[in-house]
Amino acid sequence: MKKILFAGLFLTLFSSVSYSEESQVELKQAPKEYVLAVLKTCQEYAVEDEIEKDELAKYLLSCVNDELESEDYFPIKVLPKI
Repeated sequence: MKKILFAGLFLTLFSSVSYSEESQVELKQAPKEYVLAVLKTCQEYAVEDEIEKDELAKYLLSCVNDELESEDYFPIKVLPKI
């Protein structure tokens, strides 16, 4: 009986290890229109959050990259011109 319980526990541990490994997601380049739409949304968030002008660029870049990352796109290094 102990061998059966041990075998069951052993199989359970190793089967969950194989499922817990994250597969590598291949990042892709975001379409310019999508980046601009995200930027516009982030600008609205900045107004709501009352971000000061000297912190705005940093805030917007972080906001845009957070959204791009959540959708498996490469981050950007510079904000696009509108």
